Amino acid sequence: MNKEDVYVGRENIIAIVALPVIASLVIFYYNQILGSIAIILTIVLFFFVRNINRKKKDDFQNYVDEMNVSFDIITKNVVFEMPFPIAIVEDDSTIKWHNTYFRDLFDNKSIVGSDIEKFLPDFSDVDFKEDGMTLPRNISIDDKILQFYYQTITNEENGKTQTFLYGIDNTYDESIKQLFKDKRLVFYSVFIDNYEDIRNSTESVERPQVLGEIDRVINEYFKKYNCLIRKYENDRYMVISEYQDYRNIYETKFSILDGVRNIEKGNTLPPTLSIGVGIAGANPADIYSDSREAVDIALSRGGDQAVVKLEDNYEYFGGKTRAIEKTSKVRSRVISQALRRMIQSSPDIYIMGHNNPDMDSFGSSLGVYEGTLDMGKEVYIVLNEVTRPIENMYDRVTTELSELKGNILTESEALSKISPQSLIIVTDNHRKNSTEAPSLLDKSDNIFIIDHHRRGKDYIENATISYIEPYASSASELVTEILSYLDEDFKARTPIAESLLAGITVDTKNFVYQTGVRTFEAASVLKRWGADSVYIKRMFKDDFEIVKYKSEVIADSFIVNDFIAIAHFKRDIDGSTLIASQAADDLLNIKGVKASFVLTISNNKIHISGRSLGDISVQLILERIGGGGHLTAAATQLDMTMENAEDMLRKAINEYLREEEENESNTNR
Repeated sequence: MNKEDVYVGRENIIAIVALPVIASLVIFYYNQILGSIAIILTIVLFFFVRNINRKKKDDFQNYVDEMNVSFDIITKNVVFEMPFPIAIVEDDSTIKWHNTYFRDLFDNKSIVGSDIEKFLPDFSDVDFKEDGMTLPRNISIDDKILQFYYQTITNEENGKTQTFLYGIDNTYDESIKQLFKDKRLVFYSVFIDNYEDIRNSTESVERPQVLGEIDRVINEYFKKYNCLIRKYENDRYMVISEYQDYRNIYETKFSILDGVRNIEKGNTLPPTLSIGVGIAGANPADIYSDSREAVDIALSRGGDQAVVKLEDNYEYFGGKTRAIEKTSKVRSRVISQALRRMIQSSPDIYIMGHNNPDMDSFGSSLGVYEGTLDMGKEVYIVLNEVTRPIENMYDRVTTELSELKGNILTESEALSKISPQSLIIVTDNHRKNSTEAPSLLDKSDNIFIIDHHRRGKDYIENATISYIEPYASSASELVTEILSYLDEDFKARTPIAESLLAGITVDTKNFVYQTGVRTFEAASVLKRWGADSVYIKRMFKDDFEIVKYKSEVIADSFIVNDFIAIAHFKRDIDGSTLIASQAADDLLNIKGVKASFVLTISNNKIHISGRSLGDISVQLILERIGGGGHLTAAATQLDMTMENAEDMLRKAINEYLREEEENESNTNR
């Protein structure tokens, strides 16, 4: 039926007869006989057109009815003959109907009346009534990957729903995607951390054997995973593999770290590696750049570990041994001269440590202040609050150094003075949100970091120079070395020298932990500058209340996992973090305790101090819940209840110990 044959409608009939009616009336006005004849003919015309229209309307309805029947037949045939699996699901997730392709996916099992979750568990979380239609889901069935779509229709009369579910075989497309992923390049930057130290400490007769063994172990490990290895310096390698081979290396958790560390061919020091892995770059240049960035992080965290650069995060492996002290002071001298140039080219300098400052944070800031002031620069220390740990030190230096108090600013005061050309020096910290004044870091890109903690998340990315040495006992040790190279005739004033020595003393627990040759050398420099050990001992004296509170914490402690002590200090008072950290140190004196954690309340948050004797990495444990620090000393802050914080801590401890057991069992195979 053509479009012209469709009925014209009532409005069109009126339009058709309107002209004859008007003409008839005009004729009737002049001649009644002819007018009457015209009116009769018009009436006849009207009925004639109406009858024709009715017939055409009936023909059109018949056409529509025939099309509906034809469409129903076509639809049913198409649905039954579609070459992919189809099912109809009722609103209670019960399969009402399916075609043979759907049934064949599940070996001709009885399907009608069963719950859709039994066959497609991926739809267990789908509420067909609410979701209507969402993005397709890829579902693996045997060796196929099907992309399932669905559309839900609701019956307005009874409110019941039926979902039309159909799947398209996407196996080929997915296999191509997987092929591209498997063949993607992965770059590894591999550095021998202590090459020069091993070379210098090994007898000349055994030296080639040791260095050759390191080279052999590295080459054999990566060749086993089809990697391309190129040694471009004595202590540096570039390794390239496909992503599918990287997955196998990943599964071993970079066991090459243990393999190299266990080399014993006459060497007195265990060799260690730092590995940076780039996998997320858009092109080879970006992937290589990611690997170099990752290895820099591994080195800044103390070496002996692998760091994988993901798209917006990092993954860490290893890092369970102490950072090895470097015998060469070349880098310290170079850093000192770089700092000198940056100070000279800056109009003013702002120095800050971490929030809740301790003696190392404030002492190292005072050391940098002294070196900068000696160069005749306008210099300020940013300090928001004089906390309990630094009260004695603060009172001493502000009393004896007349100009100092006027050069100590709060964050808001520093913000009103700072300019984009200002130099910001951060000591004893490298994490932006942990600094005394995070907002200052957005005002200038001229940033210098001096820190001894292993690099973690939220580090200051736009720093011009990052001097992060995890082998060092303290930031005060690093600052002392820098000051000794600033000028041959430089000598810090006695209160500053004593503050630096106090910073070293507090972080080494009286020269017991994380102490190397360079620690004592720094201490000897400070002694030459007039530091008095007896006065420092007085600086460490605690109030009677603090001693009493520490006893409370120890009395509250309990042992988990046979060798880990956990305790609580539930008083939110000034100095609670100091009490927690000192109590954690004291808990290590208990026989059989290898690590300790003390939870306390500070600024309405839960602060956790972790300490260990070196067998357990409290840093790796607390990193799992957002903290950081050292192998033997670490901390974190959590915005939750103490009970929830303890649950998170216990979970992190158990995960760490479980991984240690797995690594030990893999090593013994």
